Amino acid sequence: MGNTNNTDLTLGKKLMNENYPQITVTAIKVIQGGGIKTVWKLETSIGTVCLKRIRKPIPIVQFTTAAQTYLHAKGALVCSIIPTKDGELYFVHEGYALVLYSWIDGSDLEMDKNPEHLYAGLRGLAQFHQDSVGFIPPDGYETYDRMGVWPDHYSKMLEELKQWKSDSEKKTSEFHKVYVQTADEMIGRAEQAIQLLQSSCYAEWNVAIGKYGYLCHQDYGKGNALQTDKGVYVLDLDNLTYDIPLRDVRKLITKRMEELGWNLEELDRLINCYEAILPLSPEQKQVLYIDLLFPHKFYGYAKNPFKKGEPGEVKKLLKGYQFDLEAWPVLQKVLQVN
Repeated sequence: MGNTNNTDLTLGKKLMNENYPQITVTAIKVIQGGGIKTVWKLETSIGTVCLKRIRKPIPIVQFTTAAQTYLHAKGALVCSIIPTKDGELYFVHEGYALVLYSWIDGSDLEMDKNPEHLYAGLRGLAQFHQDSVGFIPPDGYETYDRMGVWPDHYSKMLEELKQWKSDSEKKTSEFHKVYVQTADEMIGRAEQAIQLLQSSCYAEWNVAIGKYGYLCHQDYGKGNALQTDKGVYVLDLDNLTYDIPLRDVRKLITKRMEELGWNLEELDRLINCYEAILPLSPEQKQVLYIDLLFPHKFYGYAKNPFKKGEPGEVKKLLKGYQFDLEAWPVLQKVLQVN
């Protein structure tokens, strides 16, 4: 580990000298290393900065750094990007992009453990979503784009749930037996979510937003949200995608419900925090409830054993099954379905 750290330190100094000769580095340390994704914290002549090597294709880095620059210029609470000596937002070393960011001092929002942090995080997320509207990538830029894909995505996951049941019926392990016993209810939930999505405002909402609307973070949570005097800074924008602004919200709500158990009062409180900044129409909230109804957790636990050949854990599968099952009494009330 020591050798790896020294190697990374040497590399960091070399890359700064080559690409940012206008900046004098007075101290450097590796705060994440040992792999492709490496992060250096540096004290410099322009203050504290952060150099990050990004494990994403270069065309995607081109998109996300342009989006981040747009957001910062608009006044959104995201890090500024410091240009290279050539005026570029990133440089490439051995096939990977590296970006130099301003360093933000703040306290981590422990959204998975502290409800007050989660409430603040949801308001910060809503502000980020609101600020993100208006970014149009330059011609020829590759983007992550999930606009309008939910019905197809749901259908694909449903077909996989069915196929895995068929495959499991031919297997004898405890994991496969438990999958067969639990799959039908989850398949039923998925089918119901697809039907509800088809009759919801989802398609109409996507049309109203147009090709370029909200940017979603996709990985918003602990480590990616900092409470500061100015508000909540949103970090690590490497996975930005165009989408309706609900997927990030669904993931945060799910984590809270895992901790607390499904609770209608808390569900309303979480949504109200988000809506304090970015209001949703009753019809748009229905889309969020539908996304919560889809058995994402069960699918998530089943996916790796079936798709990647990893050992299946019965305990995890049952946990996902129980969680998605217990969502129904709460979501039934807000969806007003039988």
